[in-house]
This record gives sequence, C-alpha cells and structure tokens, in this order.
Amino acid sequence: MRLIMYPIAKLCGIGLLLGLLATLLLKNMLLGDAVDFHRHKAMLVGIDGVQYEQLKQVIEAGKAPNIALFHLGKSYTGGIKGTVTQQPTLSGPGWATILTGAWANRHRVGSNDSGLRNKTDSLFKLISLSSPTRHTASIVSWNPINDNFVDDINAGFIELGVKCGGDDQCTTDRTVQELRTGNFDFIFVHLDQPDGAGHENGFGPRYQEAITRTDQQLGQILAALTKRKHDNPEEDWLVMLTTDHGRRPPDGYDHGEQSYSEKTTFIALDKPANEELTRPIEDPIDPGLEGLYGFASVADIAPTILVHLGVNTDPQRYAIDGVPLLGHVGVRQLTASLNSANRTVRLRWRVTEGSKQPLRIYRSGQLIAKLTDSSNEYIDSELPPTIGQLNYTVVLNEVPVSRLVSEVPVKR
Repeated sequence: MRLIMYPIAKLCGIGLLLGLLATLLLKNMLLGDAVDFHRHKAMLVGIDGVQYEQLKQVIEAGKAPNIALFHLGKSYTGGIKGTVTQQPTLSGPGWATILTGAWANRHRVGSNDSGLRNKTDSLFKLISLSSPTRHTASIVSWNPINDNFVDDINAGFIELGVKCGGDDQCTTDRTVQELRTGNFDFIFVHLDQPDGAGHENGFGPRYQEAITRTDQQLGQILAALTKRKHDNPEEDWLVMLTTDHGRRPPDGYDHGEQSYSEKTTFIALDKPANEELTRPIEDPIDPGLEGLYGFASVADIAPTILVHLGVNTDPQRYAIDGVPLLGHVGVRQLTASLNSANRTVRLRWRVTEGSKQPLRIYRSGQLIAKLTDSSNEYIDSELPPTIGQLNYTVVLNEVPVSRLVSEVPVKR
C-alpha cells in the first residue's frame, strides 16, 4: 500500500474548507427558507360589511368570479360573546382586530369613533420593525381606519397612508398604481361599497350587485398583481380577503350586535390554508351560535401574514389572540377565565390531533408550565399579589397564541 503524503498547509486548507461547508450547510438547515423571506410579500383586501351567506349566493350565481378564485372559509368576528374578547360587530373594532390579531380588550378600538387609537402592536409595526427594508401601505375607502392607526403613520410604520373618503375606485386605482410602481412588502386595501349598499337597501339585488361591482374592482387589483409577478418572478405574494362584520337579520340594514348573521364573516387566501380554516372544531369550548366558535376568527389574519413574511415571534412577548392559517397549527380556541375569589386563571384549548407534542405556557413572559398536547386545560393558581393584566401565551409546534386576563374591565 502506498501512502500519499500532503503538506500540512494543504491539509489545514482542506480542513478549513470542509469546516466552512459544514457551517454553511448547518446554517441553511436551521434557517430553511428564511433567507428568502425578503422576497415574500402580502396584500390584504378588506371588503366592508359582506354577509357570508349573501356572498355565497353571489359566488354560486357566477357573479363574483375573482373572489371565487380563492380558498374561502367561514369565520367569525366580534370575539366570544360574554367573555372579555366580546366586541361590537362594527367596522372600527372589526378592522382593528383584523390589522392587529387582537380583540378590543387589547387594541381599545371599541366603536366607530375616528378619535380612538389602536393600543397594541399592529401588522404595520411588526412588519416594519422586522427589517429596515420592509415597507407597508394602507389604502382605505373608510377614512377612520387610518385615523385609528394614525400613530403608526406618524411613527413611519405605515409609510403610505391613503384616505379615499368612500370612493372605492380611488382605492382601486391607487392600489393598482402601487402594485405597478411601488415596492411595498405589505399592502392593506379597504373597499366599502357593499356596506353602504347594505345600510341603504338591506339584503336584496342592490346589495348583491354591490358585491359584484367590488369583485370587478378586485379583478383590476389582481390583474395588476399578476403583471407584477410576471415582471418579478422572484416575489412570493400572499393575497387574503376578508370582511369586518356581517349584517343584522332579517333585512340586513344594520349591524353591531352579537347575532349569528352579524358575527359570521369569511376569510379567503390564494394559498392552501391549514386546519384552522379548513377543519372547524366540531365540539367548540363555547357551543353557542350554532357552533360558530369552532371556525377560524378574523384575529387569525394578522398572524397568517406574519408567518408568510417570516416575521419572528418571541413567545415571551407575544400578544396576538389569533392563530396562523398557514404552516403548523398551535392550540386552538384558547380561552382564559379569571376566578377572582379563588385567585386562579383557567386556560382551556383544543388541538387538531393530540400526539404528545411538548406544550409551553407563559404568564406575562414567564414560563410557568411544560405540558404536552394531550392536555387541554391548565389552572394557574400561583398568581402575583396584584393581578392587573396578565398575558397568557400557549406554545405548541412553536406556534404561540395569547389571551389577556384583566382583574378590572379594560376601558376602551
């Protein structure tokens, strides 16, 4: 056998090269697609006041072909009736929840008052802080939305804030312009016509015609996006559609209360969703409203967009009530109830399929329990002397979801 001798320097060089290659391989394994997240972009189109069953009728009649292109599922708004998450089925609270992933006990927008200000981290803020190269826009027909988020505009978290004062074609045209020439990573678009038609005419042909006209404007926006994706094939866009509330039965003129029709909304994506949207819980913790709480909620939209954009989430600081509709599913239907007399907080949840995966529970950033997903509740009996507000976060499959518990009702 003949031995081949290499100079020491050469051997060191080969070792260094192998070490570098191993490091790069490990980094890629750990980061996965994270290196490409700067190419991920998202657009959320909100269509005001669309009642779910009415929308289905329009789609089935072939009069909303653009909405029909999406993966559409039923959802709810207004929080859970009788709990701290309950909020009016109005536009102000609805859009604030959609743009934060939180209910009104966090965001504090409890009405349509344009003077109210969002008090929790918004999508715009979280996206902007995730990278200095990220840019966001909010183009709305109903001006109070941008008023409620004016602090984000002033802080630069919303770089482009456009108010179109009820003119949906203005909103459409400006969105088309930004898709053609802008470089935004997240665009929120708000169209108002169906809600106005509902208030003026109630359910009927004119209301459904308004949905059809909005679908046509959506088609203009999607055509501009298609052109952009053709010109920029490296961009990976997520498009979501939703509404802020349903309409009051039986005539559909108004909204604001907690009826099934007013609380039933929809969420649609142009990518396949996970079980949170496609596989409703059949035995929800709260069985009211014909099992509506077994479906996804509008609070799930914000974390879905954050997942697509690769925005990192720290479970110790997490304050979002929704569950992402893409990727792994965490616990579902998390509830938190305070028993002031016994000084305990009871957490309850559901899981899609228990497989003894590790589950962690945090109270206001502090890890307080490690369980598995074979458990479906936890009682925290070691509360601090002064409760005030406690933020509970349950993490399963590295997906966090939170609930806020307050000893004193939160002023909104």
